[in-house]
Amino acid sequence: MKRFFTLLVFALSLSGCEDILNSDMIIDWYPIVFNIKVVDAGGRDMLDPSSDNSWVIGTTMEFKGKRDTVDQASLENIYQTRDYLPRFDGIRLVKGTQGLPAYFLKFAEFDGAVSYDNEKLTITWPDGRTNIITYTRKFNALHTKVSKETFKLDGAKCSNPIIIVR
Repeated sequence: MKRFFTLLVFALSLSGCEDILNSDMIIDWYPIVFNIKVVDAGGRDMLDPSSDNSWVIGTTMEFKGKRDTVDQASLENIYQTRDYLPRFDGIRLVKGTQGLPAYFLKFAEFDGAVSYDNEKLTITWPDGRTNIITYTRKFNALHTKVSKETFKLDGAKCSNPIIIVR
């Protein structure tokens, strides 16, 4: 009797599984945001608009053939609300809160449900030097889980927020 009951429970548990490919499951992928902090060799914030060594004015970014310029007018504060509607803003100077750098560049937002393969973001600084950030994001075969996500700064793996020393 115990064996029959075990087999019955096992059979019922299998019958409850639905083919994930034919399901109505909705996955809400978070958008992708590049957060970029820039400091000098002494660790001072180079994006602080009130600093005499600020690199905000004259910095440009190029992504997929489109160029965007950073300026002080783009300064925004981060306020977290319950309602989150992702939108592409291009490049913005942001004053951080809660663990983020004091000032950082936010390049966002990208569709989180799309795979990316070595997408390049080129930053040109006021002195003419450049940094290249590459981003890769791949999903598993069922598109239910991110199987690989990589940020690289000038070819070397890094984390997000990306810290650039100038």
